[in-house]
Amino acid sequence: MSGHYLGALPIDHCGDDASSLEPRGLEPAGRRATDKDTTDISALLHFEREQLEREYADIERASAALRLAQPALQSWVKPPAPALPKSQPLWLLIGVLWVSTALVTAGAVAAIASFAG
Repeated sequence: MSGHYLGALPIDHCGDDASSLEPRGLEPAGRRATDKDTTDISALLHFEREQLEREYADIERASAALRLAQPALQSWVKPPAPALPKSQPLWLLIGVLWVSTALVTAGAVAAIASFAG
């Protein structure tokens, strides 16, 4: 069989200490992502806030330049709708429904009375 091994790697029984689990020849990193100071966090938040403000300013400048270059383009925001003429009050619609219901009921009663009698 050649030098290729397809199974699991053999366990190194050098010792029982935890250092045998780490790769040899590598120094452990001085800091991890979870080892942050509060100064690092506040500096990062300050940087992110400034970056966001710069990006908003870039967007505003680009939109102003676009409005100047092509005024025919319309905004995606819908303009406010013009005031609609005053519609009929709701009570008028309710009254019409009640009257029509009463007429249908009276017609049904009259039809039943004429067939029965």
